[in-house]
Amino acid sequence: MLKNLRIRWTVPVLTILFLLAACQPGNGNGNGNGNGNGGGGGGGGDDPPPYNPVVCEHTGSGQDYPVGPGQTYATPADVPWDELGPGDTVRIFYREEPYREKIVIRTDGSEDQPIRLCGVPGPNGERPILDGDGAVNDPDDADAYTTYGPMEGLAMIMLYNPDYDLKVHNVVIEGLHIRNVKNNFSYTRMNGTTDNYEDGAACIRIQAADNVVIRGNELENCGNGIFTMSQGYNEAHLTRNLLIEGNYLHGHGQPGSYLEHGLYIQAIGVVYQYNRFGPNAPGSDGVTLKERVAGSTIRYNWFDSGSARMLDLVEVEDAAPWYLVSEYLRELGCTDVNNCPDLDPDRLAKVQEADAAYRKTYVYGNFFRHVGSETAAGNIVHYGSDNDPALSHNGTLYFYNNTVLVLQDRDDVWRFRLFYLGNRDAPSRSLETVEMFNNIVYVAGETGEPSYFCLDDTNQGTINFGVNWFTNTWQDVAVQEECYYGSAADGPTVTGVENLLDVAGAPVPLDLTTLDPVDTPLVRDQAQPLPDGLPAVDYQYLRHLQAEERPDVRDLGARDLP
Repeated sequence: MLKNLRIRWTVPVLTILFLLAACQPGNGNGNGNGNGNGGGGGGGGDDPPPYNPVVCEHTGSGQDYPVGPGQTYATPADVPWDELGPGDTVRIFYREEPYREKIVIRTDGSEDQPIRLCGVPGPNGERPILDGDGAVNDPDDADAYTTYGPMEGLAMIMLYNPDYDLKVHNVVIEGLHIRNVKNNFSYTRMNGTTDNYEDGAACIRIQAADNVVIRGNELENCGNGIFTMSQGYNEAHLTRNLLIEGNYLHGHGQPGSYLEHGLYIQAIGVVYQYNRFGPNAPGSDGVTLKERVAGSTIRYNWFDSGSARMLDLVEVEDAAPWYLVSEYLRELGCTDVNNCPDLDPDRLAKVQEADAAYRKTYVYGNFFRHVGSETAAGNIVHYGSDNDPALSHNGTLYFYNNTVLVLQDRDDVWRFRLFYLGNRDAPSRSLETVEMFNNIVYVAGETGEPSYFCLDDTNQGTINFGVNWFTNTWQDVAVQEECYYGSAADGPTVTGVENLLDVAGAPVPLDLTTLDPVDTPLVRDQAQPLPDGLPAVDYQYLRHLQAEERPDVRDLGARDLP
């Protein structure tokens, strides 16, 4: 039939990655030369991201710094990093021997002419490798670090202006393979001595910066794949407007520790898209993506097994007075914005915008693959708080058009929870809400009897269902009593159960290996219209690091049927 004719353009991310369109409300922008800035003060946004080639050519208005065999600069250490400015490009050419020089970016690009650090691939598309194992800090970088010694051992690439009142702006990092920045590897300090990396060292660390794009990199075997800091001392200690797209992250975390993660992001305004998240390091207890963010959009990604949970969307900590109006007033000793003599109107406007963005998180168009033999995780998504319930989002997680596969045996994990809303140690019931529609959530045993399938933890949150293909065993009273420790009444507040499709006896809705949807009547043409005001689902992730337009959203899950 004519209505089933669906024409799409497929775009490989390895050669053609994506640049964020303006995220509303936000300050990000994109342009046609592949040098755009990340943005997104409020998360979401209806404008789709345009495709831009990731080509490591010098297109900016500034200086070209080619690095590598036969180039002007033999190694990254030869680049005058403290002199970089708008439109400058540092191009690192592939060579068989990895580069082992650490990099500190401490100057600014401009919004339309960012500083670019990019990799020129080898003959077979190999990304240039920056290897932290045995890497050297440039003695000429003494001014780039403070007198705080551990700063030297925190990253392979660091964005950091040591001036208390300044931070880095407008930087793009793309097309590199960064690896082996972890506490079991050593590096050479500026004074020539050797030391091991600090706990939590990162492939890329942002101490404080605005408008940063991290695109098309492979990040492997670091404490944190990417770590960003936001602290409440002043504006110069906050990180704003990040775009993290088209990266392959795997092998992160530290054995026996739950403090290091694939991503650990603290910022205002972040978009994660088209990334492939592989397993964390064996024996590590961190999560795949942990964030303390106001204004978060997580879309069109692939999340694989191999971490304590896939998404940990928790409360702001150090920078709370810059995220939450209540915390800003408390810092000033006030209870009312209209009766607070020390209040800064400009700062208040920024905090009010961040506060509004903090209450809405968007997760759509993603694939989540959980296989019990590959991970010890007991849930997929934590939305709320992990330390201070008073700073919890108390907001809404919009979870739609995702595909979730859970293969988990009861012998390994007795209860498996889709969500963990709030904080079980909070003194009162969680105020977190999930709006959930157009998803495929399929739960079964891997080799034996499946785990008890729970929506949430005990006495936590609200889940509002729209149309979903949703494994229905969670509705059994016996299952709920197992999930909520003896009383089904102690589960989350649930509405919209009548909107769930009747999947009793239905065929499996997805391929258990690829997560591709299966053409069945309960998948095809079952999607409900998108509610007004939510970001549109314009694209869909393809395995791996590819994407294509999604011209309509008629089918359930993270991608449409052909």
